[in-house]
Amino acid sequence: MKTKLFKIIAAVIAIIFSLLSIVEGSTVLLGISVQDYTVFKPLLVYNVIMGIVGVFAGSAIWINTREAMRYTKIILAAHTTVMVIVIFIYLLSNAVAMHSVQAMLVRVVIWLVITLLAWKSNQSVVNQKNVNK
Repeated sequence: MKTKLFKIIAAVIAIIFSLLSIVEGSTVLLGISVQDYTVFKPLLVYNVIMGIVGVFAGSAIWINTREAMRYTKIILAAHTTVMVIVIFIYLLSNAVAMHSVQAMLVRVVIWLVITLLAWKSNQSVVNQKNVNK
């Protein structure tokens, strides 16, 4: 039961957060929403693309594919790498707003939680299989 709960929580968080990233980023890219801080367009495009990838990863978690864990690790690594780059850009110039640094930190934390929940879900399945042998 716990295994299913961890999987459902991870999938729902991944899908909802990713959909929100797509909507938020797209409205800014399309000029529907105007921000009162410097918008770094390459980061915005990255976030929309990763939102789409996140929906696929969340769906993979939901249907319990073997690749789901790999997807969450890749997304977490990508967000962490981009966060470090954004921090350097922020420290060296005014091309990136503090809001972007904070948003990347939130993405890293959320995908860390998703990855841990997916891992915990997989660990429970592996432990069950070992008990049944």
